[in-house]
Amino acid sequence: MDYQFLGKYLIRGEIYCVTGLHVGGTTTGVEIGGVDNPVIKDPLTDYPYIPGSSLKGKLRSLAEWSYGLVEKHSKHGGYSAYACSELEKEQQGARWDNVYALARLFGPASDNNTVRAAAGPTRLTVRDSFPTEVTKEEWESRLGEYIYTELKTENAIDRVTSEANPRPIERVPAGSAFDFEMIVDQYRKDEHLLLKELFGFMHLLEQSALGGSGSRGHGQVRFDKISIEWRPVAYYRKGTGAQVVDLKEIKTPAEIVKAFEQIQWPSAR
Repeated sequence: MDYQFLGKYLIRGEIYCVTGLHVGGTTTGVEIGGVDNPVIKDPLTDYPYIPGSSLKGKLRSLAEWSYGLVEKHSKHGGYSAYACSELEKEQQGARWDNVYALARLFGPASDNNTVRAAAGPTRLTVRDSFPTEVTKEEWESRLGEYIYTELKTENAIDRVTSEANPRPIERVPAGSAFDFEMIVDQYRKDEHLLLKELFGFMHLLEQSALGGSGSRGHGQVRFDKISIEWRPVAYYRKGTGAQVVDLKEIKTPAEIVKAFEQIQWPSAR
């Protein structure tokens, strides 16, 4: 299948931490008495940030489960993403459509040539998300100079002896916000429909958790202040044609999914 690059949708907004967020960093070089569960930080500024790989990986995982594309592996017993073979492409129908849509947005889950050839270039790019200027000011004023995180101590209880084993976890405090940017490339006229899938997965993430220890209260986030801009090929060749998508008062993933058909998507015209 031939592909023709038509343009890009730039999706920007804020990731708001409803509860404390723990996206794990390296423990290399931790001193005696230091935290053994640190968050990842920018080595130049020491500010916590959300890696694009963590955000994209969580979105993809939720997408795979929601599409019913996760199966128990016959060899190692774990769960892995499903990939259609050439024969299954003919037999699976709607399931192949899900594999195809997922591969276009996030990239093929494996080196399966059938999926790779059909899906073409990966459409979704997710940037690293860094704290907003307002959040950095709040950290400085409320936590103290050069303090950007909190320590939450949890206890692992031995079910036999009832002995408590304290474990401190570093996390970004609730109320913090990070600027995010996602880019969706378009190669065919109807591919703006992938945006509806993406915003659905973002809403799923709001009902799940980002980072570690989500089942224990960490990592509840909310996407807010969303804006979308369309940049056609002409923008990159001549600097013309960019359009801001009119979302009116719509600012959240759930609202965008609900009103998707009423929104004027420039690339679909």
